[in-house]
Amino acid sequence: MKEGSFFKMRHFTATCAVSALIAAGFAQTAAADITAEEAWGSLRDLLTGSGYEGTASETREGDTLVVGDAVFTMPATAAQGSTSIDFGTLRFTETGDGSVAVEMPDVMPITSGFTDPDTGIAMSVVVEVTQSGADLVLSGTPERITQTYTAQAVDVALASIDAPDDALPPDAIRMTMQLAGLSSTNTIEQGDPRPMAGTASAETASFDMAFAVPGEGSGAASGEIRGISFEGTATMPMDTSAGDLHTLMQAGYGFDGTFSHQGASMTLTGEEEGSTFQADTGAASGTFDMAMSGESLSYTASQTAVTIAAMLSDLPFPLSIQAQALDAGVTLPVAKSDEAEEFSLLVNLQDFEMSDMVWALLDPQSVLPRDPAKLLVDLSGKAKVFFNLLDPQSTEALAASGDAPGELEALDINAVELKLAGAELNGSGAFTFDNTDLATFGGFPKPTGALELHLAGGNALLEKLAQMGMIGPQEAGVARMMMGMLAVPGDAPDTLNSKLEINAEGHILANGQRIQ
Repeated sequence: MKEGSFFKMRHFTATCAVSALIAAGFAQTAAADITAEEAWGSLRDLLTGSGYEGTASETREGDTLVVGDAVFTMPATAAQGSTSIDFGTLRFTETGDGSVAVEMPDVMPITSGFTDPDTGIAMSVVVEVTQSGADLVLSGTPERITQTYTAQAVDVALASIDAPDDALPPDAIRMTMQLAGLSSTNTIEQGDPRPMAGTASAETASFDMAFAVPGEGSGAASGEIRGISFEGTATMPMDTSAGDLHTLMQAGYGFDGTFSHQGASMTLTGEEEGSTFQADTGAASGTFDMAMSGESLSYTASQTAVTIAAMLSDLPFPLSIQAQALDAGVTLPVAKSDEAEEFSLLVNLQDFEMSDMVWALLDPQSVLPRDPAKLLVDLSGKAKVFFNLLDPQSTEALAASGDAPGELEALDINAVELKLAGAELNGSGAFTFDNTDLATFGGFPKPTGALELHLAGGNALLEKLAQMGMIGPQEAGVARMMMGMLAVPGDAPDTLNSKLEINAEGHILANGQRIQ
């Protein structure tokens, strides 16, 4: 991992640390007394356990613990810059019902500094977190503390960048983000690793950012996400730097959560060398599921009613596409292992349509059917991983050695579907791989298994492509010959079926006939 990536992760970690103070919260089943000192200690320990070093004064004023000049810093290392969070003055007031109310400053700055080891250029970035109408209450027991938080708004803004003008002008970047109508609960238990669980919701999340670098161009992005909700669990190792993802995972970090929204929109603009573009995107709803541990990483993202409209200065008309559903997911083993681990891949595009303007570019004579298109790829299997994917040193050593990153042992083609321009292809199959036999298939592990395919409308599509001039008569003839070799006619007109097999001897068969 490059040093700049560590710098970004460190700054992100700091922002999350502030969010843990001002926006985390998880429900508990029964209330019990905690003191102001215990409430402050739980927040302090969460930061110091993540690698921060803190200083603060503590003064009792009746039922209130005043924590002054609270500053927590993640020290710089050879690979990472430093990050400092200035909490200012925090007031922890015992309310008399066993809970503690926390009064926070309206603005809390986060400062990150970094020196590029290659160029020696030093820079620092200040981000300010501002909250309006915030209310934070801690309750429970010292062993299990619940944070309950609400706020009218939480704003995150780039306050300043300190860098040489020739590296980055001071006004080169603008960035603001806001969460409005925020509500969350967060339960933190004692232990190592420390269990956490929580829910959160926000009416809207919006952002506005832009950059302009003289001689290199400019760009901007703004958008809004509506009806946001989150539910998840995590385990956080103590006394481990939150900026070192590999060490964090090895120490027992884990996360499993689901984000969802009820509508999103975004606008992108850009300019470079006199050319401009604008793109507007949107979705009616969406979910994002993510789980990560020291052994595996998985995520699934789903969006409905996706739209994209773009205008390019080089084109006199807008381009637009839409899809009723777009899903993507992956599960990957990330740790070195002598045993094969499961993996999966999913791509699902439903009812994909292009505007008439786009079709006019591709098919001006309207030869092809313009029915909505469909693409589905659903794969799973087992593979061995020979390196730790999240360890920068391991990945760099692998890249330098040129060795294989792992071995594929099994591949299940659960479903493959493609519907386009009047033709439709469906298939499924399964293969296993012998990694001890690299001779039969020229250095590739020998597969054994079968793939079944069904094609409808293939000949009609070939004729239309030839009519458009996209393929010539010779290419069309070769395509028909290949289909005749690999497939047999189906029951319905213009349909083909094919079963492709690789047997234990390494022979390739099509519908029972050996072709290699």
